[in-house]
Amino acid sequence: MSADREAPLGWIYLKMYDDESFEFISQGMMRDKDIYVGNYKLKHDTLYFKYKDSIPKVGSKAIIQKGFVNYLNGNYSESLHVKLNNLPVSK
Repeated sequence: MSADREAPLGWIYLKMYDDESFEFISQGMMRDKDIYVGNYKLKHDTLYFKYKDSIPKVGSKAIIQKGFVNYLNGNYSESLHVKLNNLPVSK
């Protein structure tokens, strides 16, 4: 799955792979690229992210709803538009 949104002077990207790994990337024109990596689990419409090092301020739990990935437990709410979704349906 691939999701993103334009941020002030930059972009936020979420790239999720078939092997249940992911990259959460925050980059801007005036700052360096921050890359957070780890593994995810999908249960129904909820994503659980386990980061390898540090956790971004968006948090570690999100819901997929109406074409968006909406983070639920961070310091601020974040919503990324899904561009491509090949995730398997989970039970």
